[in-house]
Amino acid sequence: MSRRVFLRRCVIASAVATTLGTTYCVAVEPTWVDVTHLRMSLRGLGASFEGYRLVQISDLHCGSSVPMIYLWRCMDRVNELQPDLVVVTGDLVSRGERAFPERAAALLSRLQAADGVVAILGNHDHGHAAPDTPGDTWWVGRITQSVMARGHRVLRNESIRISRGEAGLRIVGLDDCWARAFDVPKAFAQVDGLDPVVALTHNPDTFERLCDTEAQWILAGHTHGGQIKIPLLGPPFVPIRNKAFVAGKYQMNDRHFYVNRGLGWLRRARLNARPEITLFELGRA
Repeated sequence: MSRRVFLRRCVIASAVATTLGTTYCVAVEPTWVDVTHLRMSLRGLGASFEGYRLVQISDLHCGSSVPMIYLWRCMDRVNELQPDLVVVTGDLVSRGERAFPERAAALLSRLQAADGVVAILGNHDHGHAAPDTPGDTWWVGRITQSVMARGHRVLRNESIRISRGEAGLRIVGLDDCWARAFDVPKAFAQVDGLDPVVALTHNPDTFERLCDTEAQWILAGHTHGGQIKIPLLGPPFVPIRNKAFVAGKYQMNDRHFYVNRGLGWLRRARLNARPEITLFELGRA
């Protein structure tokens, strides 16, 4: 083989590989949902909660970029898991997409769970594109009202107790830190130490601030798993300060943390960071 032919074939092979890789990143992986199954061990969990199924979804980013038909199918996928409770860890909508709060609320209404749907707000739900930027009070009010009007719960530095007979499970929902609305004392004000606690926060940068609370498990989203995760190098950009918490399960002493990779996107591209639905099956530690 001559040098010219060899080089030409290398160029063609490189072009084909680039085309296939781009097609995969844009057309395949963004809607190739991964269902992750994990056991959530909790100290003090009542026997009636053994096997309780808690499903986490995050970062739906309802807007013009993410096809609604894809998100409808994701909700159906959640229903197939027969959840007792669905939690949504923020960014239900994309910032500035004013036509979509009602659609996001309708989307959540498709979910079927014995104890309903609990959501918290993310930076996009507050209208924040970056830390400490001016928010949009109209925006956060619209998304909150739309979701609650459908009978779902939106926790903004507050908690709820789920009961099974005399046994209980406390779900604490934190508001968004980029919006300077994150308030730990207020969120845990009703926690009495009698029930095991699961905390919901949008941004994993808040994990360390929750280590001194009663929460045994802390669930977050926000990162999209890095969205583009280059082999051996990792994601080139993650919108958090602490790069230790990008995706998956982590543990610090007796605290367990989980970062869900989310379902939506801002720009349609994913590589080695498939969209995710997480099923936690509760058990006694």
